[in-house]
Amino acid sequence: MSRKRRTYVNTVRLKGRDNGNREHGWVLVSAIIMTLFLTAIGFSISQLVALQYQHTKREMFDQNAQLVAEAGIEQSVDELNSNDSFSGYASPQTFFSNSAQGKAVFTTTVSDNSDGSSKTITSTGEVYRTDTSTTPYLTRKVRATVVGTGSSGYSVSTGPGGLILSGSANITNSNVYVDGYISMTGAAKIGTSSNPVNVDVANAQCPKGSNPGSTYPKVCTDGTQPISLAYSTDIYGTVCATGQTSTGPNNNIQGGNGGAGLQAGCTAPKISQPVYDRQAQINAVTTTGSGSDNTYVCNSWPFNRTWPGNLKLTGNVSVSGSCNVTIDGNVYITGNLTIGGASKITVADSVGTTRPKIFVDGTISVGGSAAMIANNSGTGIDFVSFKNSTGNPAATPTGTDLYNSQQENNVTVGGAVNLPGMVFDAYWSEVTLSGSGNIGAAAGQTVNLNGAGTVVFGTQLSSGSKTWTITSYQPLYGS
Repeated sequence: MSRKRRTYVNTVRLKGRDNGNREHGWVLVSAIIMTLFLTAIGFSISQLVALQYQHTKREMFDQNAQLVAEAGIEQSVDELNSNDSFSGYASPQTFFSNSAQGKAVFTTTVSDNSDGSSKTITSTGEVYRTDTSTTPYLTRKVRATVVGTGSSGYSVSTGPGGLILSGSANITNSNVYVDGYISMTGAAKIGTSSNPVNVDVANAQCPKGSNPGSTYPKVCTDGTQPISLAYSTDIYGTVCATGQTSTGPNNNIQGGNGGAGLQAGCTAPKISQPVYDRQAQINAVTTTGSGSDNTYVCNSWPFNRTWPGNLKLTGNVSVSGSCNVTIDGNVYITGNLTIGGASKITVADSVGTTRPKIFVDGTISVGGSAAMIANNSGTGIDFVSFKNSTGNPAATPTGTDLYNSQQENNVTVGGAVNLPGMVFDAYWSEVTLSGSGNIGAAAGQTVNLNGAGTVVFGTQLSSGSKTWTITSYQPLYGS
């Protein structure tokens, strides 16, 4: 090959090698640019995610603060229904405190309004980032107006254990107040189509379970229906039941002649049960005797006995056979009280309109064909059992102890009784009516009617205090 041709070929090879280097350089630059671009996108996304997380976390704290403030309102209303003079929670009340949620507290104030019948509750909810923080992260306030109305009284009144009707049990001529729930099976009925009654059910039966804890009982907010009805059961009247939307499988809740049926969206007030002062009655005792002493029970003929006022009987007391006992005032019994056979208990005319109270630390059982007769003023007797799951009749069961107590059957009334004007109260437990006839009133944490007849009630119960309900509600933003 000539020298000239070799020079040309080498020149071409050098030019080709130069073009390859240029292409490789552009690929590297493109890769760097793409990497920077993707890095920028990833950084932007991470910033957006972090921002969204912070926003979500703040929103969660904000909602918690609002809910805690609302809880303060609800708790204050609950306290007002136990004590009309409640002035609020001045010291912070812990709603929750743990490492996962942080801490939340509320304080409230309760002030009287100028109209004399309403109050204003202001609740402040505070949330903290951690359970050890000392400075609140967010604060929210809520203000509510509550109005107090006098209790209209009920002849059947229960606590959270509820009203249980089975068989052919009927309740007539009585307004019914239930703090917990109503369960009706068989052919049970409340009211009649021609004589409807008022029924309030507060749905205060939560938390659920056999160990509900210290917050029991609270109004359920989980969608629980407080009235459960079988196909052949009926309620005739005006029914206000918190959270109830169903009228039953057969449209069982009806108005009848004058009733309004189920009131949609109605919130039944949570009111106190009738209050009795056991210790005050014990302190007033002036006469003490044995429950088996022939002076007070009929161990031998003649069968007429008198129980003086402010009497204390120790041990178990049995009034049976054809024993006739006249009651002159209050009686305190340290054991069980059994009334049966063809015995008769009469309220002395001398007590006037002041109802004698028979307080029993044990159980109360009434059966057979026993009769109880009011005096000429129509005054009957209040029979009250203080027996409870703690084993101490002086105790005040709360939380799980109350839940356990309400399942103890400590007052039983059976047979075809004729007890007009007489009140039977299982203060911390269950009263069971298994017969039929006339009774003044029944009260207890649980009331159970399982007989085959109608129980006619005629005595109104009242806690003696106002029932407070919320009429207006206002979040206070920026406060």
